[in-house]
Amino acid sequence: ARPRSRHWDRRVAKPKLRFAREDWIELGLALLSRHGPEALTLERRTERAGKTRGSFYHHFADHQDFLAALGAHWLAREIDDKIAEIDKLTLAGKRREALARHAASIDHAFERELRRLAAAERVVADVVAKSDEKRIAYLVRLFRSELGLEAAEALARARVQHAFFVGAQMVFPEADARFRLNLQKTLGATLWRN
Repeated sequence: ARPRSRHWDRRVAKPKLRFAREDWIELGLALLSRHGPEALTLERRTERAGKTRGSFYHHFADHQDFLAALGAHWLAREIDDKIAEIDKLTLAGKRREALARHAASIDHAFERELRRLAAAERVVADVVAKSDEKRIAYLVRLFRSELGLEAAEALARARVQHAFFVGAQMVFPEADARFRLNLQKTLGATLWRN
């Protein structure tokens, strides 16, 4: 689970005097993960932050601007940064293992709720589509570099693996990281062999 932000959770600490753009985004990520898209109302955000509407609108033009910023932040941190981090590993198989561990331990509740929000908000649907494209493209690179697969076969396997990843989030919403990692290993026994 995502660590709670100490900026806004009144059970942990007093709200910050100044609430930056990043604070609003972190609050939105936490609310979406824990309470779903319905929690992203302006009233709920300002109440949880202990701030006024003016404070929110100082940083965002409107709700769509906020959703775009939230999505861009998540995409950069959870997709681009993680891929770059895993890509630094050079030993064959280590990137695949690191990716499986990461996939098992991410905030699956957040990802389920993000996909639910994407059904209603085009700006979020675009972010989800980009994340799917980037994840699949990275899997293709791994299949090609680690198994020497042709592009078409690597793409087919990458799509299966990603569809499995997304589907497992829906079918096993309460699963822990260990269970998810075992699922990945079971699938990997088929997909990651020549």
